[in-house]
Amino acid sequence: MNNKKVNWMFLSIIAFEAVVIFVLAMLQNKVVTNIASSLVLSELILILPMLVFLALTKTRIREVFDFHQIRLSTVLATIVFVYLTMPAVTTINAVSMLFSDNVVADMSQDILSLPFLVMLLLMGVFGPLCEELVFRGAVYSGYKNSAGAFKAMFFSAFLFALIHMNFNQAMYAFFIGIVLVLLKEASGSIWTPIIYHVIFNSHTVVLLYIYDKWLPGMGMAIPEAAMDKQTLLITISAGIVLTVLTLPVAACLLFWIAKNEKNDQALIKMWKERSTDRRKLISIPFVISTILCLAFMVYSLL
Repeated sequence: MNNKKVNWMFLSIIAFEAVVIFVLAMLQNKVVTNIASSLVLSELILILPMLVFLALTKTRIREVFDFHQIRLSTVLATIVFVYLTMPAVTTINAVSMLFSDNVVADMSQDILSLPFLVMLLLMGVFGPLCEELVFRGAVYSGYKNSAGAFKAMFFSAFLFALIHMNFNQAMYAFFIGIVLVLLKEASGSIWTPIIYHVIFNSHTVVLLYIYDKWLPGMGMAIPEAAMDKQTLLITISAGIVLTVLTLPVAACLLFWIAKNEKNDQALIKMWKERSTDRRKLISIPFVISTILCLAFMVYSLL
């Protein structure tokens, strides 16, 4: 895989999604009857084009996914790392809510209509696994092969943001995309970003059901979803302060993970190589995909 193939793969994902939406509209949504089937379908839209491209390019699985074994201590450190980065994610989410709706909160009633374990498996495990295989697997490795880890980190995070198709999730997905690549480089394995993503999504699902039980009818995964703009601004200010305190600790833990996995120089090497490869990752399919996704996102705000 290289950047050109990644860009074509992403465009095929967008095209496949458009075709699926059109077919469902023709069938009057008789196939997708609830949020569970919708979630499964959305992840299949990601996975199937990726599998086709891997087969067509005869790419070895090991080269793409880096399923290297990691230490138990690294797993525990990754879980702590998730919660150290959450203040930053929450703050970005709150900022996006100044001009867009909280997508998870809007979906909350549909999510809560199904049993907890079903949603935990779909949103907390199945979704993150599929998305990590695509974006920290095929997309990131393809870009990295073409232009190095540093540039690949930003481009893969950008596509990860675009695929959410809304500004609310796109803003914090871009940040998370960068964090997950750093985590993968530190550990040398895709297992750490998978663990991070699973914990992060599962945390959201658990909060949804806790809020529904203790505050019936609210169905808010994130408390600021019910706040006015003035209160949101206060929340953002507090979030910035907390982020300034927690992100440096998260960075230290990231370097500890690299050292624990005997991968000490990975992050330093990534930084040093940031300007050595001047090859461009943008191609026509990348531009088309970006325009289509942004057009849909802007349209959804109207």
